[in-house]
Amino acid sequence: MPSWKRRLGWTVVLFLTWILFAQSFHWQSLITGIVVAFFVTMWNDDLLLSLSNDLHVERRTMVQWFMFAVWLVIDICKAAWQVAVVACAFRMDIQPQYVTHPIKVHEPAMRMVLANSITLTPGTLTVEAPQKGEFVVHALTDAAAEGLKDWHIENRLVAIERRLPR
Repeated sequence: MPSWKRRLGWTVVLFLTWILFAQSFHWQSLITGIVVAFFVTMWNDDLLLSLSNDLHVERRTMVQWFMFAVWLVIDICKAAWQVAVVACAFRMDIQPQYVTHPIKVHEPAMRMVLANSITLTPGTLTVEAPQKGEFVVHALTDAAAEGLKDWHIENRLVAIERRLPR
C-alpha cells in the first residue's frame, strides 16, 4: 500500500474519532479536527500500521478478526468478574505468580496482538514479550495461569495466521 494511502486512511480514522469525541459538527470543530488529524498522522508516520499489511486485515480474515474481537471482549468480561469476586472476597485467595507461556503464533504483529490480549484480560499481564521464544506473564491466581495453557483466543490467532499468504 502506498504511503499516501496509509496516511490518508489514518487521517480519516483519526478525524472520525475526533468527531465521535467532540460531538460537534460546528465548522470550527471540524476544521480543527481535520488539521489535528493530519498533523498527528504526519508526525507519527513511521509508527503507523498499514492495516492491510501489518495486521493482515483482508476480506478472507475479516470474519475471523471480528469473531476474535467478540470472544476477547467476552473473555475480558468473564475475567473481570473473576477478579472482582477475588478482590471483594472476605479472604482474598490470590496466588500471584510469573509463568512462562509458549507461543503458537509466529508473525510479529500476531505476537503483539496476543501479548496485548493477555494484558487486556484482567488477572494477567504480559511482562516480557520477546520477538522469539516464550512470553513471561504475571498471573493473579492459579486459575488465570492455567487458563493461558490452551487459551481459545490464541487458537483463533493461529487460525488467522494460517490463512495468511506466505
